[in-house]
Amino acid sequence: MVIGRTRRLSPISWLFVTALVLVAGTWVVQHPASRTRSVAGQRVVLWGDSLAWEAGAVFTRDVEADRHATALVRTWGGTAPCDWLPDLAVQLRAFRPTVAALAFSGNEGTPCMRGRDLVAAYRADVGQAVDQLTAAGVAVVLVEAPPRSDQPVDAAGRTALDRVWQRIAADHRPGGVVTVAPAGRVVTDNGRFTPTLHCTRGETCGPSGFVTVRSPDGTHFCPLTVPPMTPCPLPSPGAARYGAAIATATLSAGADRDGGSGDPAGGRDAASRDGTAVQAELIPPGQVGTVRHP
Repeated sequence: MVIGRTRRLSPISWLFVTALVLVAGTWVVQHPASRTRSVAGQRVVLWGDSLAWEAGAVFTRDVEADRHATALVRTWGGTAPCDWLPDLAVQLRAFRPTVAALAFSGNEGTPCMRGRDLVAAYRADVGQAVDQLTAAGVAVVLVEAPPRSDQPVDAAGRTALDRVWQRIAADHRPGGVVTVAPAGRVVTDNGRFTPTLHCTRGETCGPSGFVTVRSPDGTHFCPLTVPPMTPCPLPSPGAARYGAAIATATLSAGADRDGGSGDPAGGRDAASRDGTAVQAELIPPGQVGTVRHP
């Protein structure tokens, strides 16, 4: 009796083993891609000014937290809706969004706003953007921005632009593809400016139990005054809260629109097929050197 003897496999047996290895190898290679396709859903684009720019990282993180959605951020300080109208057509072809968020707080320093009344111009330009997006099957979220320290609000805590967004959304009912997100409320006192708020879960809280949610300049979020379009060197609870609120509203709008199936245009942009964030924060064409902060 020989102990430890190994039985040799016949040629046919080796072919069988080789086939199993190849099949298994094919499954291992193909499975991740298949899983990515199966969870691919909403493609969310955010257009906005410096407040949206500050919130962009958290917005992207929250939109893509479970890899069910892809985010595109198109923001720059000092811009107005009219600065981004040419980009809408570009992104409708290239990114093919299912949901779009428009987050503008009232800038009027760029050439396309010259000589125009702010409220009338924003209503016309955002209305044009909404018509263009909804015609392409995109759900639209109009974001209420938090007021500046010197900006008046009505008894309900809404700015003049907040009321414009409400009217535009009402004009597009009963389709329900245009909604208003009161995202600015998360950094205000019932719609009114406040520099600090009580800490919430996950925030680093000081001895007072409050965090700074607005910048000393009375407009932005960074707890310190920083140069225009400069990343905040400290945690910025205001930007985080605002970005998270916009992300929640846009994903909800997408789910309400089509049950999360996504892709009204029938395809995904090649740059976003793996669910990775696609961020492009650029000054609109022709605006280099002319864009003002915020």
